[in-house]
Amino acid sequence: MKDFISFMEKAWWRYITEGILEEGIREEIKESWKLCREYGVDPFGGVGEILDEKSMKVRLKENEELISVAHPIMEDIYRQVTGSGFLLVLVDKDGYLIDRIGDENIMGETRKLNFVEGALWTEEAVGTNAIALALRLDRPIQLVGAEHYCITHHMATCSAAPIHDEKGNVIGCLDMTGLKEEAHPHNLGVVLAGAYAIEKQLALMRSHKFIDATFDSIHEGMLILDHNFVVQRVNEIALRILNIAPKEIIGRHIQSFVDFDIIKEVLNQSEPYYDVEGAFYSKGRKIPCRINAVPVMANRKTIGTVITFREERYVRNVVNKLAGFRAYYTFEDIVTQDDKMKKVIETAKKAAKSDCSILIEGESGTGKELFAQAIHNYSKRAKGPFVAVNCASIPRELVESELFGYEKGAFTGANKEGKPGKFELADNGTIFLDEIGELPYEVQSKLLRVLDNHRIVRVGGTEEKKLNVRVIAATNRNLSEEVEKKNFRNDLYYRINVIKINIPPLRERKGDIELLAKVFVDRLNKCNNEQKVLSESFIKRLKDYHWPGNVRELQNVINRAYYLAEGEIITEDYFPENIERKNCEEDINVTAVLPFDVIEEKNIKEALRLAKGDVVKAAKMLNLSRATIYRKIKKYKVNLKELSSLVETK
Repeated sequence: MKDFISFMEKAWWRYITEGILEEGIREEIKESWKLCREYGVDPFGGVGEILDEKSMKVRLKENEELISVAHPIMEDIYRQVTGSGFLLVLVDKDGYLIDRIGDENIMGETRKLNFVEGALWTEEAVGTNAIALALRLDRPIQLVGAEHYCITHHMATCSAAPIHDEKGNVIGCLDMTGLKEEAHPHNLGVVLAGAYAIEKQLALMRSHKFIDATFDSIHEGMLILDHNFVVQRVNEIALRILNIAPKEIIGRHIQSFVDFDIIKEVLNQSEPYYDVEGAFYSKGRKIPCRINAVPVMANRKTIGTVITFREERYVRNVVNKLAGFRAYYTFEDIVTQDDKMKKVIETAKKAAKSDCSILIEGESGTGKELFAQAIHNYSKRAKGPFVAVNCASIPRELVESELFGYEKGAFTGANKEGKPGKFELADNGTIFLDEIGELPYEVQSKLLRVLDNHRIVRVGGTEEKKLNVRVIAATNRNLSEEVEKKNFRNDLYYRINVIKINIPPLRERKGDIELLAKVFVDRLNKCNNEQKVLSESFIKRLKDYHWPGNVRELQNVINRAYYLAEGEIITEDYFPENIERKNCEEDINVTAVLPFDVIEEKNIKEALRLAKGDVVKAAKMLNLSRATIYRKIKKYKVNLKELSSLVETK
């Protein structure tokens, strides 16, 4: 090494004084010396310039990740060479020193050359050096003594290796500098190993950042447990759901937060469980959730568990969207020019602003659900679910479980995981109980309790669940009469009848018949790209009819005539034959004298007669459900055999 040092000192002097490059000088050194001469670097200088404080702060911030990873590795290397007079230096991709560790004596000497944080150590700035060559050539290199271009660096040996990111781009350099007498090939090996360790640690850190980002981007709460069921990691969503800080859950047993039986069941079977109903407990608060638990296996042993969970109310919101539990209509969809109907709409709007229970009364087909949806969309609950329930269509034995839900194993045939009822699905929204007059008497008392305390208990369960549900009920019956007949509970009637809305039948607002008919035709024209219109004779027939089926019946008549009509004019030829012809005066006299029940009974009997006793056909004629027409047959004690014989006689 002494001979080499001596040779390089003579070779350097000859190049500086005569410009002659001796044989035996490495090619990369020759090339660098030439560049230094072109740059006008003073061979007797070599003192670096230092960045101002503001610029240095910016550069340190830009290289924060590199410094945080490299510094511990530099400390490990330094522990191996402590006392040997070496200095470890970290440089960024532009050649600026951003960190250093070393013996105090060498730190003091290098400080004279401004070999400190913020100094620029490129060839153009301080001449040939290992840092500059490693960055420019993108490979590890060692320089000894006079291989440096500036004489002030001849006392040193430098070993430097570039540092790369995961894409292979040079992002910095690690350098080890000491006295030239301490030069040894293994110095370069130490630096190369250090640079490689920094690269791997950076890649691992970024990989962890991606994992952490993925971990926190999951839309579910996530907990990772070790084999002792102790929480090791938790994501942001879980912390938000549980309303706790990381230190309050990490390192604690999962039994402190959740029903442990679920987790034990998963681990005992070594199989994952999905969408299990359970609850977390945090700060005295119970949080109902849907829980997934997946064991982590290694060598056929469970080494941990991953738990993901969502709040039950969030799951319900998703289910409600998928199931279509929403209101589509608004008050703008209610077409009328009738003053009485306009007053009803104004009353409904005022009712919508409150949280009071609402009872909507009106004949079949007047638009009770349309009003219920409009009230929901006009209220502060508009963004919540709208769950409609037809009380008449649910089998008597299933009404309670449909409304209030049931726990697993509550009865034969029940879902093994249990099932939420319509009230739970309507939480933070509105439940519309249509045909509430058909609700079984024994269920009415349970509904009253729910309306009183806003809590439900599932069938087969004991735990009360608090809900925030607004109730809108509807009926085509006279509920006050049903109360007198002991068919409907008096206390429930007053509980749902806080605000009553009576929708007038279509025969009481004759002015809306033509308006509605034209609206229905316009909608059909838009859907079918047609230009059909109603003839005056057809409109007259519409006005002459008393419409026991109200707006629903009117719409069905328009739909039928529209699709049967071959031309652009819908004439009276397409008016249904089964609809009784009556002039306007006769219609007014009938409705003024006869109660609705009488008209309804007559209409049902006539439909059954025309259908030859076929209940299904009669139901279609009247646009009623099969269950409803059977109920009406029972109500009016209609003799189907007698009607059939009348048809045969005629």
